[in-house]
Amino acid sequence: MRKTIRIPALQREVPASPVISVLNLLLQEGVPIQTRCGGRAQCGRCLIRVLAGAESMNPRRRAESLRLATLSAAEDMRLACQSYTRGDISIEIVHSAPDPDGYKPAVRFIGPA
Repeated sequence: MRKTIRIPALQREVPASPVISVLNLLLQEGVPIQTRCGGRAQCGRCLIRVLAGAESMNPRRRAESLRLATLSAAEDMRLACQSYTRGDISIEIVHSAPDPDGYKPAVRFIGPA
């Protein structure tokens, strides 16, 4: 059975994988999400709110917890770059607008097509 990441606000569904971060899965499918640090839990721009399915996700690691604390993020928020899922999840992308200072990340999905 295929697992999916649902983004209701965008009316999109993306295939999920337990070995590829949510950030990279979204980038691979062309879903607009910001990133500057390349998935190292440093910038906090890939902030997502987990609407459903949090129990299918990996536990937070120290780097993610520290960044979320500096952002004063709610308990239902995660960094997409640090998040992986074994099941269906539904998310809201908190920072989906273009970067206000025009920054375009050089980091793109690298992995199997």
